Amino acid sequence: MSMKPIDNYLQRLDSTARSKSASEDAYRREAAERIKELERARAFSFRRLALVRSVAEAVAGAKDEAEAAARGSAAFLREIGWTGATESQREVLERFSPIIASLWEMCRDEPPAVDVHGIDDDLAAFETWFAQNRNGSFLSLMDAEPLELPLVEV
Repeated sequence: MSMKPIDNYLQRLDSTARSKSASEDAYRREAAERIKELERARAFSFRRLALVRSVAEAVAGAKDEAEAAARGSAAFLREIGWTGATESQREVLERFSPIIASLWEMCRDEPPAVDVHGIDDDLAAFETWFAQNRNGSFLSLMDAEPLELPLVEV
């Protein structure tokens, strides 16, 4: 039995509708992935800001480079929730130390001997080094939500 022209026409419309539905689904998946990328970039930008701000505030009042290094290192470790007790943590801190020194230079009353873009480059190089050597983004260390403990009244 042959198909009527209306059946052929409805079949073509059905095929077009299914194709458009598949295109929409693909676009929604792409959009969702792009939103995730943008969310991650935003979160990492604010984490970077918080880290650098904390370190800069810590080194701002230091009387010399040694004090700035100690205060900046403590702020760095505090921001990422580390103690510096392991060799791995100390290696990461050592790699971040030039950034601490540059921030201290920028916080001094004297004209800074460092270029802001140089710090950006150093920070990017540090993050790249971390990603290559630790199999993940440095700023993802700050992913963990703070542990909320129940309030216990004594």
